[in-house]
Amino acid sequence: MLDFGPSHHEWAEFLTTEIAEVAEVREAYARRRSAQDARARTIALGRVIQNEIIPRLMLLDRSDLQAKPRAQPKPDTEVVAEFTDVVLTQDVAALITAFKALVEKGYSADELFLDLLAPSAALLGRLWDEDLCDFIEVTAGLARLQFLLSMFRTDGGIAPFDSKRSVLLMGAPGEQHTFGVAIIEQFLRKAGWNVVSGLACSAQQIAELVGSEWFGVVGLTLSRETHLDQLAASIRAVRRASRNPSIGVMVGGPVFLEHPEFVRQVGADASAVDAPTAVLLAQRLLSYKHASVS
Repeated sequence: MLDFGPSHHEWAEFLTTEIAEVAEVREAYARRRSAQDARARTIALGRVIQNEIIPRLMLLDRSDLQAKPRAQPKPDTEVVAEFTDVVLTQDVAALITAFKALVEKGYSADELFLDLLAPSAALLGRLWDEDLCDFIEVTAGLARLQFLLSMFRTDGGIAPFDSKRSVLLMGAPGEQHTFGVAIIEQFLRKAGWNVVSGLACSAQQIAELVGSEWFGVVGLTLSRETHLDQLAASIRAVRRASRNPSIGVMVGGPVFLEHPEFVRQVGADASAVDAPTAVLLAQRLLSYKHASVS
C-alpha cells in the first residue's frame, strides 16, 4: 500500500499548531503595535500639553525664573513622555533617580516643576481622558509626582513631606457649576489631602471658613468673566482673615483657560488647567509658601 504521508488527524493537529503559532505571532505583533500606537499618542498628547496647556499654566513667580539664564534647554515632549512613563511605574526609586539626574544636569526644582512635573500631571489627565490610563493609575501617578514635589524644595534641597495638606475648595461667589469642583475634590482626596468643599455665597462666607480653620491652600473656580470682581474681593478677604498668613490661592475654570492674565488680576497665586494639575499646584503652593517663611 502506498504511503501518502501523515494521516488526516496528523495534518489537523499540524495545522492547529501552525494556526496557534501564527495567531500568537499576530497577537504579539498587535501588542507591540498597540504599544507603539499608545506611545505615539502619548507623545502627541505631550505636544498638546507643551503647546496648548503649559502656555496657560500661570504661576505668578515665573518671572523670577525668567530673570535667570537657563543652564539647560526646556525638557521637550519626548522627555515629558518618557518621564511620565516612569511616573506610571511603581518604582519610586527610579522616579527619584530620574528627577535627581535632571537636577544634577543643572535644572532647578522650579524649572522642573513648571516644565516637567506640571506637564506630566496634565499628560496623565489627558491619558485618562483618552482611556489610555485608568483612574487608579492616574491618581497613583499623581501621588508620586506630589511626593517628588514635597521632597524637593524650590531651592533644590530636600524637605520632609508636609503634613498640613488641608485645602478649601469652592465655587466662587456667583458660580453655579459644581461638577468641576467635585472632580478636583476627588483627585485631591485620592492624593491624601483633607478637603472642605462647596459653593460660596459671599466673600464673607469664605473668609469665615479660613478664619475658623487652618488651610494650606484655597482653590476657587469660576466659569464666567462677569464674576471676576467678586472673586477678587473673595481672595482679598481670604488673605486678610486666614489663620495661615502664607495661605496659597489657586484658581481654575474656563475663564482662566481663555484669559490667563486674569489670574494676576484677581490676586491669585496660580491657575490649574485641570484636576491633575490642581493636585500638583496645591502641593507646590504649600511647599513654596512653607519654604518662603521658614
